[in-house]
Amino acid sequence: MADTEQTALIKVNDDTQEISMESAESYIKSMIYVIRNQQVMIDSDLAMLYQVETRVLN
Repeated sequence: MADTEQTALIKVNDDTQEISMESAESYIKSMIYVIRNQQVMIDSDLAMLYQVETRVLN
């Protein structure tokens, strides 16, 4: 059986792009900030990941 590279779909500026899982993981990790020793994500970044409007997420 041939190895297949896992891919993920991300949506950036209304364009859906297919990227490798390693790139997706790196992309998501870049959106995580540490504030007062807590890992946090900005609501607009989370909304983008879930493909909903920020107001719906909040």
